[in-house]
Amino acid sequence: MAKKILDRRVQRTRQLLQQALQALILEKGYDAVTVQDVIDRANVGRSTFYAHFRDQEDLFLSGFENLRAQFDEHLMSQVVPGEGPWALSLVMFQHAQSQHQIYKALAGKQGGNVALTHLHQYLSSLVRDHFKAQRPGKKKNTVPPEVLAHYLVSSFMALLTWWLDHDLPYPAERMNEMYRQLTEPGVRAVSGE
Repeated sequence: MAKKILDRRVQRTRQLLQQALQALILEKGYDAVTVQDVIDRANVGRSTFYAHFRDQEDLFLSGFENLRAQFDEHLMSQVVPGEGPWALSLVMFQHAQSQHQIYKALAGKQGGNVALTHLHQYLSSLVRDHFKAQRPGKKKNTVPPEVLAHYLVSSFMALLTWWLDHDLPYPAERMNEMYRQLTEPGVRAVSGE
């Protein structure tokens, strides 16, 4: 029983710190936020902060990991195998739309490069694996799967960041249509579809 109470306290404290950081990022950008700002906003002591996180980046990435776990869960229930990278991008746009403020803090221009780098690596690996599995016995593409994945994810990240920073001027489905219009011709050209 004591462990359960402790776990809830730990979870509450971590969540409080993550929310404080998120709010501060939206107000003044990641680079302008200090650990002291987070501590003041969350109303916790410095030792409490460091009992949970090594530094501000560790706190920031913990929020990203929570979002990634939610996305993985959402992804498994949504993506249809064989639908290509645009099924993944649609799910990503939809998830970002449903969690707008969190995504804006983590992946918008205010979030800095820390989360964008991790998000790019994560999505690149998903897309690369898709292309490797898509044509295992066929002639190799002129463009290696890792290069194609990097191109698609970089294009996606640019649109996602723009979309978040402009407060979602289009619905997720329309953003995905535009992304597909911009990227599908190139993918078809190099994959021989």
